[in-house]
Amino acid sequence: MAERITKINRIQKTDEQIKQESLDEVTTAIAENKESILKAINIISTLDDAKLLDALSGAVKGRGVIANKFAVELNKDQYSGLISNMASLVFLLGDLDVDDLSTTLNKVNKGLRVANQANPNQKTSITGLMGILKDDEMNRSLTYMLNLLKGMSRG
Repeated sequence: MAERITKINRIQKTDEQIKQESLDEVTTAIAENKESILKAINIISTLDDAKLLDALSGAVKGRGVIANKFAVELNKDQYSGLISNMASLVFLLGDLDVDDLSTTLNKVNKGLRVANQANPNQKTSITGLMGILKDDEMNRSLTYMLNLLKGMSRG
């Protein structure tokens, strides 16, 4: 019969073996990601040439001073309205239908171009207004603006 096992001896790796395995792992990762590493080095070199790394390093070292300057500046009375309305503005932006707003603003821009090209001394007569109502596009635009004003007055 076999002898009973009473103690398990774990295989212990030496520090040298652990270092060699780590070095092999890093070398493999470098070889597999050579192109990405070279691109990162080029980006860092470009940032250093532009002295942006120095500026970033200074900003990190002086972050407390910079944060304090921002806090002092934002506590001024001239920014109090901006800060208090910022949360409401963010929620308002979430409620906007961007596609509808974009379409409407494009139409407003076109209308402003036409209005700026028109003679400022020109007057609209009743017969001119009747002619506008006969033009389908103008009638649609005028109806849209009237409905917009109607909606604004009820809101």
